[in-house]
Amino acid sequence: MKFKKDNLVYNFLNKLDSFLKKLANDPKKVMGVAILSIIGLIVITKFRSILFFVLLNLLASVSMMYLKISKHAHYIGLELCTLATVLISLKYGHTLGMITGFISITSALIVSGYFKPTYFVSVLTMPLIGIITPLFSNLSLWQIGLIMTLMYDAIVLPLYIFMGSRIISSVIFFITHVLFNYWVFTTLAPVLFNLM
Repeated sequence: MKFKKDNLVYNFLNKLDSFLKKLANDPKKVMGVAILSIIGLIVITKFRSILFFVLLNLLASVSMMYLKISKHAHYIGLELCTLATVLISLKYGHTLGMITGFISITSALIVSGYFKPTYFVSVLTMPLIGIITPLFSNLSLWQIGLIMTLMYDAIVLPLYIFMGSRIISSVIFFITHVLFNYWVFTTLAPVLFNLM
């Protein structure tokens, strides 16, 4: 494959190649990179909970950016806050799960530009999901994820309807939320949980 010299990939690979050549000619730098790599691996291994806490909260935070596309996009229940909350709670305990629930849903709503005062219901309910998730730890991961999704929806949707949401939009949200989280907890969640 040939690259044009003004191509971004070509420039990156060219700079990487020259850096690696300079590095290979200096044994002290090679030793320094090796030591830093080993320290990095130790830190990542030792502080895996912090790493996954940060990564899953970041993933959850950007998962609702699709809300910026259309004013009707909020009818669709696609989010990764439930995933982040359930996985962190199962793996690292209900306290960190509660914190993840609060951070993930709050930051996702803020990043999406769709944070409204009525969403305090979600901001209070997702931490509750983080607290109760470990009570179901004897079930399979997809079952826990689906139960937590159903519990979340059972709490927030009636309250949203009471505060003026239309029933049809709540039904659409419920169906897409359950289906999406079923898919997430049967495909993506097991892979992430095993890495944690």
